[in-house]
Amino acid sequence: MSVAHAPRSAASATGYRRHEPERTALYRIVEFTLPNFEAALQSGERSAPRFVEREFEDYLACGRLEHGFVRVKCDGCRHEHLVAFSCKRRGFCPSCGARRMVETSAHLVDHVLPHVPIRQWVLSFPYPLRFLFASKPEALSRCLAVVLRAIETDLIRRADLTRACGARTGAVTVVQRFGSALNLNVHLHMLIPDGVYTFDQGMPCFHEVGPPPAESLQRLTAQIVRRVYRRLVADGWLVEDELQPWLDLEETDALDALRAASIRYRVALGPGTGRRTTTLVDPSLTRPETVKPFTVNQQGFSLNAAVACTADRRDRLERLCRYVTRPAIALERLSLNRRGEVLLALKRPFRDGTTHLRFTPEDFMARLAALVPRPRANLTRYHGVFAPAHPWRSSVTGTRRESAIPGSDRGIATCTGRTARHCRHEHYYGGAVANDDQQAAFARPPKAPLTWAERLRRVFGIEITVCPHCGGRLRVIADVTDPDVIDQILEHVRREGLPRAPPMRRALA
Repeated sequence: MSVAHAPRSAASATGYRRHEPERTALYRIVEFTLPNFEAALQSGERSAPRFVEREFEDYLACGRLEHGFVRVKCDGCRHEHLVAFSCKRRGFCPSCGARRMVETSAHLVDHVLPHVPIRQWVLSFPYPLRFLFASKPEALSRCLAVVLRAIETDLIRRADLTRACGARTGAVTVVQRFGSALNLNVHLHMLIPDGVYTFDQGMPCFHEVGPPPAESLQRLTAQIVRRVYRRLVADGWLVEDELQPWLDLEETDALDALRAASIRYRVALGPGTGRRTTTLVDPSLTRPETVKPFTVNQQGFSLNAAVACTADRRDRLERLCRYVTRPAIALERLSLNRRGEVLLALKRPFRDGTTHLRFTPEDFMARLAALVPRPRANLTRYHGVFAPAHPWRSSVTGTRRESAIPGSDRGIATCTGRTARHCRHEHYYGGAVANDDQQAAFARPPKAPLTWAERLRRVFGIEITVCPHCGGRLRVIADVTDPDVIDQILEHVRREGLPRAPPMRRALA
């Protein structure tokens, strides 16, 4: 067996290249610090939930050839390369987060959001409710229904229509769990048309409204605050008080303690537990507080409706979708100093001139653990006329959801004796090793969901299906998961001169 590899320059320009997570600061931090992090939790007679432990374990296997891969071969020159499996986790993995960002944003623009003006509504909550929604996703679901109904009613009123005449709108909500300082900040990004639909004689009619006036935004925010508190009191999450409702919720496990510290920008583990996270400040970058347009702050709630896309700017809309679905960590902003501490550069300095945050490795791991969502808690949700089962959806969006491979169940096909929906890795053709007839279907217009090859082509201009040497077609020839076979192939690759991965623990030792 001969396993050839493209030169680095050619691979980076036109073909696939493994992202090599073991060379990143994040991977080194997690690998070196995970035992100490677990020991720090156990010293307090607590442990992280199993789904958090799996998040770290699977991240360490994500993109590593030692844990399995797909062999891809050119039909012409016989060039081969190996495609590592991914973890597909939702917490902090940058690679899987970027994949999900590209796939979700492309799906929203191509198959969900119609060609009408779309506005982003961002709603953030006070600290106690952030803790509640992070611990109890079902409470957030109940409040989200209240919020969307209030916004829809406001749009209907501004369109001079009523609910009785059948006026409705749709929304796509992304539950974002992180802030710019890697803090736990559960807030909502809602993509909603700037108008409402009515349905007449089998055809939808869109009634456009302009941006929300200041008085309307003030009234809407007050209504949302009042209804959210009323909903939480009725559900038993808040205890009603004459001045202010208070949260009736106690910490039940180690993860709750990590969440509480992350929300309040506090150190969760180590000798400085309870202190505020260390920041690096540049006084020359301080700036006065300004009033943001289309933004209202009331009782710890903040509602912003400043960003909108016109119907003809689909490129801007896709960039907006990528923004709201982006992963929590940007690897280029993460580094280690000489003392082994973690430095996180802010994308934009804070008003007080803060440019970086400094963590101990254990406290940084606590921040990552707090960001991991509970299993089976959806982070992207569809409402109103955009909901999958809504009778108007196909008429409003103009598309129907189709399988990526003909005859498969939502793009899922059988792979090496097991269905791809249960595999933890990326398959080469949208969830399946396709036969010749199925591969030919990829020449047709893209369908939802995008294949891995289409994602790479759409965002990075990388053509994974074309050989970087001869321009021939690449195809999957094997799905390698047996540890003995993996060791044999990787040893053969190393003998051919592929550079070994650097030692993982040296940077932090």
